[in-house]
Amino acid sequence: MKGICSCRVAAAVPRLKPGNVSFNVDEIIECCRTAEKKGAAIILFPELSLTGAGCGDFFNSSSVRVELEANLHKLLNFSATSATGIIVGFPLFFRGAVYNVSAFIQQGRIRGISCKYSVSDPLFNSGAALDGQKILISGEEIFCSGKLIFDSGAVRFAIVTGEDLLLPGNPSGMLAAHGAQLIFNPAAVPELTLVSRERMAQLELASGALTAAVITAGAGVGEPGSDFICGGRAAIFNNGRCDAENLPLERESSIIYSDIFPERLEQRRVRKKSHNPFTAGQKADFAAILPLPSSPDWSEVHLETNPFVPADKEELARRCLETLAIQSAALARRVECTRSAKLVIGLSGGLDSTWAFLVCVECCKRLGMPADTICAVTMPGFGTSKRTRGNAEKMAEVFGAELRVIPIAEAVTAHFKDIGHDPDNHNVAYENSQARERTQILMDLANELSGMVIGTGDLSELALGWCTFNGDQMSMYGVNGSVPKTLMRHLVTFYAEHIAEPAGSAILKDVVATPVSPELLPGAQHTEELVGSYDLHDFFLWHTVQYGSDEAFLQAAAEKVFTGIFTPEEITSALQIFTRRFRTQQFKRNPMPDGAKAGTLSLSPRTDWRAPSDC
Repeated sequence: MKGICSCRVAAAVPRLKPGNVSFNVDEIIECCRTAEKKGAAIILFPELSLTGAGCGDFFNSSSVRVELEANLHKLLNFSATSATGIIVGFPLFFRGAVYNVSAFIQQGRIRGISCKYSVSDPLFNSGAALDGQKILISGEEIFCSGKLIFDSGAVRFAIVTGEDLLLPGNPSGMLAAHGAQLIFNPAAVPELTLVSRERMAQLELASGALTAAVITAGAGVGEPGSDFICGGRAAIFNNGRCDAENLPLERESSIIYSDIFPERLEQRRVRKKSHNPFTAGQKADFAAILPLPSSPDWSEVHLETNPFVPADKEELARRCLETLAIQSAALARRVECTRSAKLVIGLSGGLDSTWAFLVCVECCKRLGMPADTICAVTMPGFGTSKRTRGNAEKMAEVFGAELRVIPIAEAVTAHFKDIGHDPDNHNVAYENSQARERTQILMDLANELSGMVIGTGDLSELALGWCTFNGDQMSMYGVNGSVPKTLMRHLVTFYAEHIAEPAGSAILKDVVATPVSPELLPGAQHTEELVGSYDLHDFFLWHTVQYGSDEAFLQAAAEKVFTGIFTPEEITSALQIFTRRFRTQQFKRNPMPDGAKAGTLSLSPRTDWRAPSDC
């Protein structure tokens, strides 16, 4: 998209013939043509891709050397008319030794060579001896280093070959700390049960730890299978998430793509304070390269519709269980410290208060306290529905909590008289008076019972400021402050399906099915009809806080991932609401109560999000 810099990367596993450099280069060129048509700025090929990784002692053959030089020149000639940068691997013969290297080729020239340090094949020498050397190739001196960062201005990347990326003391951390946003990993590793998948998992974790894109392409099709076979695994990991992955052990060439946004990785590093001071004394080498083409479209952008909710069911179950454990353990610690005799919670029958109630239930289990330590208070007002009130009362009964029903209509009506408010005027004072009356009841009841008020407001509401200042915004301990609405639905569903007894499960499932509503006005009042879908708001929130994304990116990204779900007009409307409210409601977040962070994101001004109230 115009104005948003993205770099399309490709990882290719071509059909190869060990030792047949001419055949291999022809296949590589064909893959490059395909990738260029797709708009790829850089295409990565496997380790030793020009010769094949399985040549053995033929690496020392003079005929292979001659063919390598001739066909490398052929590849350079091809690239002279191509906009796509090419990363290929080959054996480098230098001063009586052979080295495993990878070169970046751009528009007819080798822009730099990265050498492999580790020695997994006894035929090769450690590339450490090549650091800082200038080597004559095709009539031009090429700088060689295993700590080389290629810099186009908008994009910075490095090449770390094979096992070098995962071995202790590998240079990738230093390269990322010195600005490399993309790490290319040409590889030639055997396909082994479990081991290969574990390696992919390690690369995915590495991309998250480095706040970088890690692109790998492994030797595969055509490599020999005498003692082991190469699987030809290719994958693109983007800041801890897999954007694209091929199928291993395929018989034909394969190419995968992803659009990477370097600036977003930079912003994320700023948020994480990723610069490692221990790398300050380590030196990186830099090679200036020509500007890279930006992605022609967003067809290879890989963004999740619900970034807070894992798509994998097993991972989602783990997330739910871990979130519950963190929240209940944190609450248990606060109960121990305060010696609270009661956990006082406003139980409305809505989604947030239900989950906070379940956290209280698990907290009591941890501390060996009876379930009636929980004092669940339902406070029906002018907009309370029979459904939510009924679910709240049944929930307290089924889980064994103490239930108190305290209607607020009479007290709020008296308050209206005190402040001179017309009860027929359903303005913000009409709504907020109810929220503050409920908070007053909970606070005073907690004092009466030597307990503490457990807050129920969630992360999505804090982002929008969709809460009443000194009303439901306030508590003595807020357990849900880092849990977004989109995840909340899954949390309650998980508890219903895996933890609750049948009677409790039925109630919880009905809570999940109930439309989100503050229930402050007579008649139906659905939050998402007023402010837009929480799916959109949580999407905006994730990308705003994690990556510092601007409105142009949020609009374009939402239109991409929510195609067929929301219209561009609906997205624009929700984005305008989110932007306005997120910027203007900081005054509600600045004094927010304590509450342990349970997820990847929080808006607490004490930890994750510091912003002025006067915007």
